This record gives sequence, C-alpha cells and structure tokens, in this order.
Amino acid sequence: MWKLRSVKTKAKPAEPLSDDALLAAIADGDVSAFEHIHKKYFPKLMHFARRITGSAEAAEEVANDVLMTVWRTAERFEGRSKPSTWIFGIAYRVAMKQRGKLQRRAGDVELDEGLVADSADTEATVIRGTDLKNALDQLKPDLRAVVELTYYNGYLYTEIAEIMDCPVGTVKTRMMTARRRLRDILSDDQTDDETKGGEHAVA
Repeated sequence: MWKLRSVKTKAKPAEPLSDDALLAAIADGDVSAFEHIHKKYFPKLMHFARRITGSAEAAEEVANDVLMTVWRTAERFEGRSKPSTWIFGIAYRVAMKQRGKLQRRAGDVELDEGLVADSADTEATVIRGTDLKNALDQLKPDLRAVVELTYYNGYLYTEIAEIMDCPVGTVKTRMMTARRRLRDILSDDQTDDETKGGEHAVA
C-alpha cells in the first residue's frame, strides 16, 4: 500500500518593501521600517552632504538630522514624487543651512579659499586640483549639488528642481555653469602642470 509523504516546500523569501511602503510604515511608528531607510540612505546622504558642507563631521550631522526628520514627518509624504526625491530635498536644505553655520563660524570666509592660501602646501593643493573630485569641491554649493544629484545619484532635471525648490530652467543653467567652471578649473590646472614641466626641462 502506497503511503503519501508530505513534501516540505521552502517558503519564498519576502520581497523587500518599496520606499513608499517603508515611509507609510514609518508614519505608523514602525521602527524596523525606519532602520531599513536608515541603512539604505545614510551613506548616500553622508556623501551628498559632504560635498555641500565640505566637512565630514558636518555631513554626518546633516545625514542624521535628515533621517530624524524623515522619522518625525513621514506622514507628510504624499507620494507626489519619489521618496528619494523627497528625502534629498530635505537633505539639500539641511546641508545648505549647515554650510551657512560653518561659514559664520569661520568669519564668513568661504571654505574653499584655502586653495589660494599662501602656504607651503599651496603647490600640492593646486596639483591635486587636477583631480575631478577636488575640482568639484571648488564649485559653489548650488552648482556642486546639481552635478552630484545628476551624475552620482541619477536624478532627472525635473526631480532636481523639486529637490532644490527651483525651476527646471534654473537647474539647466546651473548645470551648464558647473560644466564650464569645471572645464576652466581642470584646464587651468593642466596648464600649470605643463608650465612647471617646461621649466624643469629648461633647467
């Protein structure tokens, strides 16, 4: 006589919740959902805020403030934009505010004026300026933010306009200005290197 054996099937792993669902859960006080958002966005927010503020310490403070704002105000997200657009919109405003505080503490001196300081490190600083990262650091915050959001975070101009709370045309203008400024910076640095190389060759 045949005996039927029960066959155990492996349960399919639950699919990860979308950011929309996570925000809805956070609005209901779900700590686990917040931990998922925190794990996903904290490194991205740190990187973005570091570019705007020029300070790793300030960037960490910005990232934490943004995520705590998400925790406290998740119910305000109405789904008219992507969750990431909403979160980065908060990040941009908090980072710009933090940068203003840093400048006031430094006596209203721009953070990147160190590039023209008269010191023994000036030559090395200029040489390192040929690197794109350092060239980006020389851009004004609003120009730097457009480049970061476009090339490093993959946002469309329409989404960036929402994040930065400005018209799409302004985003396009800032991008054109940023590209031109980057070309000028990198071109100037390359010219300096070639000039120095020529001087050594003559010597």
